Amino acid sequence: MTDDTIIALRAAASAYAEAVRTTQRFFDRVEDADDPSVLAEYAALAEQEKIAAENRLDALEAAGLAVPSIDNSPE
Repeated sequence: MTDDTIIALRAAASAYAEAVRTTQRFFDRVEDADDPSVLAEYAALAEQEKIAAENRLDALEAAGLAVPSIDNSPE
């Protein structure tokens, strides 16, 4: 595996972890789940997590590290 591949894997994993931490910090400060702005912000954060997760899986696949349990490949 090349250094560039490892760097890409680290970056993708870091970006995904940060997206999840950002969502966690959001929930730490939520006080009113009925506030429409809370739902809107959560939707944006959830989309960022989804994109980061897809990028992480793409990096894993590019590195040849596809694992059926996380990449939804047929068994």
